[in-house]
Amino acid sequence: MTAPLQLAPVEIPPDGWDVVVAGAGPAGAIAALHLARRGRRVLLADRAAFPREKVCGDGLIPDALRALERAGLLDEVRRAAHPVPRVTLCSPGRIEVSLEGQFLTIKRETLDAIVAGGAVAAGAVFARAEIAGIDAGEGGVQVRVTGRETALRARLALVATGADVALPRALGMVIRRQPTGVALRGYVRSTHRIEDLLVSFDRSVLPGYAWIFPMGGGEYNVGVGAFPAEGLARVNLHTIYDAFVREFPPARALLAAAEGPAVQSGAPLRCGLDGAHALGPAGIAGVGEVVGSTYDLTGEGIGKAMETGELAAEAADAALAHGRPTMLAAYARRIEHELRPRFRGYEWAAAWMAHPRVCELVFRRASRSPWLRSMAAGILAETVDPADVFNLRGLLGSYLR
Repeated sequence: MTAPLQLAPVEIPPDGWDVVVAGAGPAGAIAALHLARRGRRVLLADRAAFPREKVCGDGLIPDALRALERAGLLDEVRRAAHPVPRVTLCSPGRIEVSLEGQFLTIKRETLDAIVAGGAVAAGAVFARAEIAGIDAGEGGVQVRVTGRETALRARLALVATGADVALPRALGMVIRRQPTGVALRGYVRSTHRIEDLLVSFDRSVLPGYAWIFPMGGGEYNVGVGAFPAEGLARVNLHTIYDAFVREFPPARALLAAAEGPAVQSGAPLRCGLDGAHALGPAGIAGVGEVVGSTYDLTGEGIGKAMETGELAAEAADAALAHGRPTMLAAYARRIEHELRPRFRGYEWAAAWMAHPRVCELVFRRASRSPWLRSMAAGILAETVDPADVFNLRGLLGSYLR
């Protein structure tokens, strides 16, 4: 168990803050870390005591590893994580395609405590506090904290509250109140061994996906995610989960040798850089899943959440240096120019994979085409745009290479 973070004193100074960050998940904590390293006075606030549980697949792919390396935290995360050498993708008809790479699994309660602890080590102040509201004014922002009579005053504020959009909605940042999708995961202890990250597009879960991720020590994260076109009201994730562990052979074998039933928890997903404006009122910006930093198709969002935190920190530092809150707009522009194209590629890929016959055809070609497997590995490593593969020309090209 990760040791609890040292919390700030109850009486947080009301003045003198450059940036208040609401939410200490990967996006908010990374933003706080990079701002603190630039010498900024940062308050990192979260309503939960750390370490705290967070529903997630617990997998780290290359974009997350690179962000952690830039933050100087990768070695610490590696020591606490379970290394996995491959990801194996499974089609609706059970065709398997394995891709080599560098992957880690680590529970979010551990990862988030490490990243928030890195922000504290860089000089940020961490406080358990629920941000009730943020008011923008000419001299900066006023941050209202539940249970505190006096508002905190800062020059800028970043909203990193994850899929909980109550605060950004109050700030007029939210376009779509409903999440894009939902996910359910359970931890299972089993004597059955699975070594790879398994990602399945089994017929029992389409148009969603499912996963089995080894956590080390005989523990596994087993989950399902759904992105239904007809809306979330008709989705019963428990039914989808039960069908997956009953019908998908590796899941069935894992559960048959389990010590007991999985303890399940669910969470909403906000994907595709859609559903909220990156900028709020003057001096306020949203980062992470608030702005939809989770990928369609796989539900992976840790790496991109941290990247939005980095981009926001860079723009916030420049805004502070020049005394111009409007310079936060550079952050929104970089999201559009640097991140949006990749998200479009994943959205396109998700549309393809949602159709069982098309999904099966892609897997059949990947199992026979070294070129297509290398392109799939490149998608995971972010050296290949999914939009360059999931199109008619890419599929026909697999017959020639």
